[in-house]
Amino acid sequence: MNAKNFLNNQSYREISGLFKTMLMLVEDMKKDHDFHYDKLYEEIPEEYHSVIRAADHFTPDKLSWIRKRILDYGNESIRNMEKEIENCQVLFKFK
Repeated sequence: MNAKNFLNNQSYREISGLFKTMLMLVEDMKKDHDFHYDKLYEEIPEEYHSVIRAADHFTPDKLSWIRKRILDYGNESIRNMEKEIENCQVLFKFK
């Protein structure tokens, strides 16, 4: 077993899991936002609907931008970890 490959693979899995969780949290935030936004929109007089629409900050473009940032930083973290591991000698001592 190649210790560096094993460590790289484990790091990749953990970092990927972290940023996938972050993506799920953003999706949860969007659903929560939409729920409350829609509730407000339905309850407010129609004359104010344009103001409410203008205040909607969680647009598809914003969601896309956040998602891209999470993926970019996650992938950058994976690359940085791989570079750091390359500078190390990794040995496993099995019990």
